[in-house]
Amino acid sequence: MNKLQRMLAWFLIPRGFYCKGCPFWFKDGSRREQENGHCSYLGKGDWDINDEYPQLVEVKKRKADGSYKTEFVNKSELLPMSLLWDGCKECEKR
Repeated sequence: MNKLQRMLAWFLIPRGFYCKGCPFWFKDGSRREQENGHCSYLGKGDWDINDEYPQLVEVKKRKADGSYKTEFVNKSELLPMSLLWDGCKECEKR
């Protein structure tokens, strides 16, 4: 999208916090439920936005013998950062 197209497209984005009625927002059926939102205005989906915030967190899991095993997990796998899947705007427009 060139600069003029982006300026004109901006007027199609509805006001408010949600993507409802936005022609650029859709759900990608090939992705899992809470990571399937996509914005063609941004050119990004939930999965792209979540990958921009890779933070490892320490997770302790209890083993069968009662001891704990420590693993490091990407935070976005535990708590996705993007809410496009729920129709919440990530574009910060209007």
